[in-house]
Amino acid sequence: MERHRRLRPHHWNPDGQTDGHLWLASCEEGLDMKMTGNYRQGIERFIPSPAEAVVLATLLFFTWYLYGGTGNDVFAGLSTFIVVAIAWVLGVAIRVALNDMRWWLLVIALLLVMAPWLALNTFQIAVMTEVLVFSLLLHGLNVVTGLTGQMSLGHGALVGLSAYAVAILVDHWDWPLLPAMAAAVALTFAFGFALGIPALRLAGPYLAIATVAAALVFPLVLKLDSVQDYTGGVQGLRLHKQPQPPGFIGGFLENESIAKIPEQKKFAPEEVQVKERQKFAQATYLYFLCFGVAAIGTFAAWNLQRSRFGRAFIAVRDAEVAATSMGVNTALYKVTAFGISALYAGIAGALLYMVVAFVAPESFDLFNLSINPIAYLVIGGLAAPGGAMVGAFGYKWGPEVIKKIARTDTDFDKLQGALTGLMLIVVMTRMPQGVWGSLTRLNSFSWKALINETKAWVLSRTIAYWLAIALGVAVVIAIGAWFAPVWGVFAAGLLVVAPQDAWAGVFLWLRSLPAIGRRRAPAPGDAR
Repeated sequence: MERHRRLRPHHWNPDGQTDGHLWLASCEEGLDMKMTGNYRQGIERFIPSPAEAVVLATLLFFTWYLYGGTGNDVFAGLSTFIVVAIAWVLGVAIRVALNDMRWWLLVIALLLVMAPWLALNTFQIAVMTEVLVFSLLLHGLNVVTGLTGQMSLGHGALVGLSAYAVAILVDHWDWPLLPAMAAAVALTFAFGFALGIPALRLAGPYLAIATVAAALVFPLVLKLDSVQDYTGGVQGLRLHKQPQPPGFIGGFLENESIAKIPEQKKFAPEEVQVKERQKFAQATYLYFLCFGVAAIGTFAAWNLQRSRFGRAFIAVRDAEVAATSMGVNTALYKVTAFGISALYAGIAGALLYMVVAFVAPESFDLFNLSINPIAYLVIGGLAAPGGAMVGAFGYKWGPEVIKKIARTDTDFDKLQGALTGLMLIVVMTRMPQGVWGSLTRLNSFSWKALINETKAWVLSRTIAYWLAIALGVAVVIAIGAWFAPVWGVFAAGLLVVAPQDAWAGVFLWLRSLPAIGRRRAPAPGDAR
């Protein structure tokens, strides 16, 4: 084994793995979610692992199909697609040189820094900014739900409280934006501690009902006649002046925005082009502000999980009685978890108001910022900061991908909820550890082991299973061609979850059709 100085005691596989690979285990033994990686030797260092191959394929599909694309020149005539591939090659070179699996952090950080220049327009930059803001909300929700095991459905009220506090301080009392944001975060932090008090006596669905009351009541309070002078009622409040980049930064960003001017406006008057350059500079400036805050928040969440507080949260979640007998103050840690979660939600709410420049009661309804965060946190992966990042990315970009695949905008808000439910079913039945947990688990497999596992799984299935899959693929193609591709996605999800059960139900239903209307013969046990 080379480079022994790089290894730590917790890197060794407790099961006695001796094939030259090491497990990078986190402190999440309770959930059996291990952050895994391989220290490779020889030619293996040049070959992407299965998990790396999945991530690379996802990034290339994303940049080719949705973000940037192959026609967007970024540097020296290179498209976004090629830039992502080059960044990946550089990352592999770093891994080969250092023999360290954490190289992908550098690749992701590099791509996030370059995101404004990889985008096609300012709309895509704004969506990436909202991804960073939403990741902070999921980090906070992960503390109280993923680590402590307390179900909270009231985070929409916390985000709304922070956003409205900033809006009222700026609009009615003419506070500067930064002090108003600090005061709003402090207020939300205090309210989060108060919201955590019910957690001392309630648990499970009862706690969820208690917290969902806050999310249900908050939009109604904003519409009361007695507070409409401050909250704006159903009209909401607007931020009349968003933060502008400082002089030298603004000039640099405006010079870099020439390639982002839409084609139809490149021959427009100079005033129109100047406005487009300023729009790009402001969107990029807001993106980097949120990027800095999200990076600090992610780093803090990663370290919190491995600190004394994180271990206490996990102990309260896994065995509260045992934690109490070991001297852990469970009441203090439950309330502290809600306070930390509210701190993240307060930061997310303040940044959301700064980015969107508008707040209204409908923006903080139960499903938008209370139910959906829980759903996408489960999809991304509970009790893992990486899962929160994956969930935030899926929450903001998933609808855009489905829109492009479905080629329709009709009633998509209703369709998005159905697709979210479908993803939840698939993840909970096929990937109970979430996307992040599945990737880290897949990363512990070599290609040879993965091929052997796949071969054994394929041979263990019956011929009827594969016939059902083949028939299902034909049905999906037919549905997609006849109606719309999005309905093919529904059929595909049903087949992924339980192909045999789906077709067995169809078979039983067809077999029962001839018996409709036929009188059943009395059974021996029937009453006479």
